[in-house]
Amino acid sequence: MNRRRQATASAGIESLLAGMESGPRLRESLALAYWARVAGAQAAKATEAMSVRDGILFIRTRSAVWSHELSLHKTHLRADLNRLIGRPVIREIIFKAEGIEHNDEVAIVPELTNEEIAQVQLSHAEEARLNEDLAALDTVRDDALRASLARLTVREARLRHKHIELGWKECSRCTALHKEPGSTCPVCSIRKI
Repeated sequence: MNRRRQATASAGIESLLAGMESGPRLRESLALAYWARVAGAQAAKATEAMSVRDGILFIRTRSAVWSHELSLHKTHLRADLNRLIGRPVIREIIFKAEGIEHNDEVAIVPELTNEEIAQVQLSHAEEARLNEDLAALDTVRDDALRASLARLTVREARLRHKHIELGWKECSRCTALHKEPGSTCPVCSIRKI
């Protein structure tokens, strides 16, 4: 693809995501997926990406020592996450020394293959939400861009479903995925909305 067409496609994607209600959440969720890669294998074993909301990434750590050590590298970690996401989405990282439940054998969660993602079956409610998001793509005039965005939207819906299968929960207030014990994500819990 030439640079001009690539720039047009990028602008189209940005425009679409900006117009979609779930666009900011889609970008933020990438931080959860990239955390282990950015933190590195050793830190990934001692941490757990819990949730992200309004640009704040919440990381649970094994101990206060890990929280302190990672806070010294916060600027670098945030920059690497934003580089992978493609724009400055993460503005703050909060480390919480609450202990983690996974064992030392857990390092970086393997990425799902395209075949595994294609096999994910959505619930009726998830299908309805996906169909609404796909209907929003009708405003995109470029057929190739619209098809590409549709594939990304379907993929994101299936990945969200898979995260829920793996124990993530949807916040009862903002719908962001999180791993907190309660029904609300850390941001909504802090805000007391």
